[in-house]
Formats: sequence, C-alpha cells, structure tokens
Amino acid sequence: MHGNLHPTAKTLAAKLQAAKEALATRPLLVVSAAHVRADMEDLGLTNQSDYWALIPQLIEAALADPAGTYAGGRPPLRSTKHDSIKNLEMWAFQVTLTGYSFPIYFKFCLKVHPRTSEILYCHVDCHPQR
Repeated sequence: MHGNLHPTAKTLAAKLQAAKEALATRPLLVVSAAHVRADMEDLGLTNQSDYWALIPQLIEAALADPAGTYAGGRPPLRSTKHDSIKNLEMWAFQVTLTGYSFPIYFKFCLKVHPRTSEILYCHVDCHPQR
C-alpha cells in the first residue's frame, strides 16, 4: 500500500475539528434514522439525547490522536448508499471512552450547505466496533 493514500494526521485533525465546529454551531444531517435506532440499541442507550451527547465526546477523543484512531479507507471511501451524501468522503474513527468497555466506531461526512456554504456534519454511524 502506498503511503500517499493514507490521510495525514493533519488532514484527519482538520476533518475532526471541522466536524466538532459544525456540530457545535449548525444543525446536523442524519443520514439514516434507522441506523441511529440500531446504533443506540447496540450501544445500550435508550435516550437519543445520550446518543447525540456521545458524538462530540468521540470527536474530542479522536482529536487526541487522529492518525491512531482513524479507521477509514485509504484513501477515504466515498458514500454510495445515501443520496444526501452521495460521493462525499466518509471519515471513520475508533475510540474507547471512559465508561465503555469496548471501542466505539463512528463515521461522518462533511458537506457544504448549498445556500450558505457552511460545513454541515453528516452523521453516518456510531456503534461498538464490529
């Protein structure tokens, strides 16, 4: 495998930082509500607010070691399943948080809003690492 296909730590940190800022300041785009329900069950969560509070914690944990927590494709895979994020790069990470006995895998895309040019966080997955 060629080294230039792997996103750099700087690129990964920039994607995570953009996701963090987008989540803090703008509405998020949920790609699949069915995924969220299944992911909540897999994580043992019954409350959606607990699920959504988990996402910034995961991003923050991944920011501590972007290259070490990156679990995505090399190069990053592009979405093909969902029209709302079609052809966008998917950014996947795996971290272990205090209070969880297993690593958690999460994946997102970043999308430019067509009218405002703001970056939107597009939520794809968040579940125990499989």
